[in-house]
Amino acid sequence: MLPNYLSAYRVPPLAMLVLVLSLFQGTSTTLALVYHFYRPAEVLVNFTWLGTYALAALGLFAGFGVNWVTWLVRYRLLLILLLMGVVGSVAWSLDAVLTVERSIHLVGSTIIAFFIGFTVPLTRIVSVSAYIFTFLMAASVFMVFVFPQYGIEEYEGILVWRGVMAAKNTLGFWACISCMLCVAMAYRVKHNTAALFGWILAFGLSFICLIESQSATSLLALGVSGTVVAGLGIAHRFRLGLISTLVLAALAIGVITALFQTINTAELIGRSGDLTGRGEVWSQTWQLILDRPLTGYGYGTLWYPTPESEHIQKSLLDFTWLVFHAHNGFLQVASEIGLPMACLALLMVILQMVEVVYCQYQRQQSGTFFVLAFCVALLLSNYSEARFLLNREMYWIFFIAMPISMLHQVSVVLRDGQFNPLPIPLNDKQRVKAQERVAERRSNREMKSRLKDARKINPEVPESTRSGQVIDGQATHRRNKS
Repeated sequence: MLPNYLSAYRVPPLAMLVLVLSLFQGTSTTLALVYHFYRPAEVLVNFTWLGTYALAALGLFAGFGVNWVTWLVRYRLLLILLLMGVVGSVAWSLDAVLTVERSIHLVGSTIIAFFIGFTVPLTRIVSVSAYIFTFLMAASVFMVFVFPQYGIEEYEGILVWRGVMAAKNTLGFWACISCMLCVAMAYRVKHNTAALFGWILAFGLSFICLIESQSATSLLALGVSGTVVAGLGIAHRFRLGLISTLVLAALAIGVITALFQTINTAELIGRSGDLTGRGEVWSQTWQLILDRPLTGYGYGTLWYPTPESEHIQKSLLDFTWLVFHAHNGFLQVASEIGLPMACLALLMVILQMVEVVYCQYQRQQSGTFFVLAFCVALLLSNYSEARFLLNREMYWIFFIAMPISMLHQVSVVLRDGQFNPLPIPLNDKQRVKAQERVAERRSNREMKSRLKDARKINPEVPESTRSGQVIDGQATHRRNKS
């Protein structure tokens, strides 16, 4: 049975609205559909994002005052500094207006992540996301067969799926995440045959979308993240020693190596949309970084160019077509806001990964393995795609929101099942009381275990005598405690 802190909490309707809007918009679904069917409505998508920012900010201040800001400064200082670097890049940006606009969207997207993390339990994020991604995968299949001119695109001479999303790699990545969500939900309902069968079918649908998108990076990400999570899960479940853990790690490395050899990983270092190698993009981007290593060229100025800003990229890069992103997360961040900020972002990622693993080992809980799997998949995809520090994208919102929600669940456990809207640490007095409650529950479990053993060893002892022994033991425990 799952502990009581995994029970369904009452989530504010505003938080659920923000989560659902973010899932549909942050996967590029709404923008892609508007672009295909009615382009003048694109302005409505932007206004919806701005409204979602406002709702999230209102929910944070109405629910928590300024306590959420205090928590962020204390436990997410590197993230705050990174956002300050993004906003500060306006001072040296090659297009200050565009940097201001995209910085606002990044800060707004981060506020959405904060609101979701502080108000929605991780188990609810997983379940809601699983249902919505299953719907998006089904909608993608519908788009492919009913509107193939929109649901299918040509990539290097072959037809691939993009479904209801903007590009094939976008569909591939979210199909990968949808597979992980289906596995998490199937494990949760493993005793319900009908629900289990439904999630197995949903997994199959998501896997078909992943295969048909021809996204080798996402397929590799699914295999690697699944192997890493399975290895850590086995080591934790069976409490393996050092030698056993090393053997398991060697097996996991062997599986990952086999994945690299069997999956067509040429896409990782292969060809971009206009038949030019990503290696050339990396080389020219690195040269730009060396030209301005400390500051970069301003957030949002080089990549994802608009018709008004594409002249900047053409003047700096020696390509005959537009390169939408740097095809590497670290290089893209370094080229926009400088190498020091890129290293700061890398440190933030490392610390957050350590935090996720630590929480899993300190307080095993539902959903943490999915957070770990998502982070591994996202980091691996950033080798050949740029999916870090992006505004109006679920990559960034999930990456920020889920670890905060995970910490919130840990805080719920420490507070003995009491709902805690902010993962603020316990003070000394509260921590002592929590430890006493934990010790008392452990003592009660031990006494019940001794009672069962006593019944097995000496079944002739009267029930009242055995009960009296336990009662006397409880009384002695309370006297010793006082």
